[in-house]
Amino acid sequence: MSVKMIVDVRLKPGSREELLRAYRALRERAEQEPELISHQLCESSEDPERFMVISEWRSAEASNSWDRSEDHARLLAPMRACFAQASRAAFEVRDGVSP
Repeated sequence: MSVKMIVDVRLKPGSREELLRAYRALRERAEQEPELISHQLCESSEDPERFMVISEWRSAEASNSWDRSEDHARLLAPMRACFAQASRAAFEVRDGVSP
């Protein structure tokens, strides 16, 4: 079973462009992780200060390994500087359809 990590974020006012730059750097490095299935930054169509980061991993162990890595900590710091608040949750994929 794969695992989806979802981070729900409210931005500090005026930090959108910095978040986009910081996310690009994180994504470019995360793409190199062999157990990563997908990684997305989603912007609310109703609230310009709300974003979600959604990643899917082949296993919880793979996600946890990335979360504990020095690269992740270094690349996440500029993103966190943009957050007014954030919450994180993990979900195991039980059913669904994929291309």
